[in-house]
Amino acid sequence: MGTISRRVAAVAAAGVLLGVLTACGSGGSGSSQDTAKAAAGGASATSASAGTNGGAGAAASPSAAAGGTTAGAADGGTPAPGASAPAAGTGGAGTGGAGTGGAGTGGGAQPAAGADLDTPLLDDKLVLQLLPDQKAMTGWEEEKRRVDTADHTLTCTGAEPCGGKPLSGTARFSSGDVTVRFAVDTLPSKAAAKDKLKEAYAGFGGEQYKPIDLAALGSESRSFRGQLAGREGVGIVLRAGTVVATVTTEGEPVDPQVTQRLAVLFVQRIEQAQAGRTPDAALGAA
Repeated sequence: MGTISRRVAAVAAAGVLLGVLTACGSGGSGSSQDTAKAAAGGASATSASAGTNGGAGAAASPSAAAGGTTAGAADGGTPAPGASAPAAGTGGAGTGGAGTGGAGTGGGAQPAAGADLDTPLLDDKLVLQLLPDQKAMTGWEEEKRRVDTADHTLTCTGAEPCGGKPLSGTARFSSGDVTVRFAVDTLPSKAAAKDKLKEAYAGFGGEQYKPIDLAALGSESRSFRGQLAGREGVGIVLRAGTVVATVTTEGEPVDPQVTQRLAVLFVQRIEQAQAGRTPDAALGAA
């Protein structure tokens, strides 16, 4: 082979070698980029995961955020501005909606148990309604139920002048050898009722009566045990806002818990009337 031919072959070989080296170099760069992209992809996935699990990630979707707010609203929370209302059947009527917090158990117009209202009950027909009747007293026999419409000026013992006409009502029921008596005085104000309550307490102040421990009722109350109408019995004297009431049971067997349940019934009917509702609470009602 001549000198020129050998040079041409050498150049060609060098060219081929350079091409092979260049191709190898290009392939290595591509693999590095893929590795970088994979690493970046892993970081992005980690960031997205942190955003989803931590609640502060930028990748969290608005619908997911609204869903979290909606779930809160179903438990009584307030949805954020712009968040959609919960769909029917997805918890929108939870405990904060129409369940126990809204109108489910009486709504905002119904006072809480033991509410110390200053609402006077000075209508004789209403006072007759709040006295338990035969329908309310399952298992008991009604013997008397009436309202005294006389002008009871002596019940106005408060410092402020009395307005309206104070009323008194009584009811009596029996069951076997046990008799229960309900008595009520309606006053024009809480101040007058508090003074009347002191008089009622004084009626159980003799040595024949001993205080007993029963749960408080109405706005304030006291319980006693002793001789009532010549027989052993239990008396509960209470005030519910502007109303003073007494519940007594006498006869065997003497059971303070029975008197307590009857007094609870009476307070419920009084508070229903004070709230502008028809008194209809009854023994055994849910």
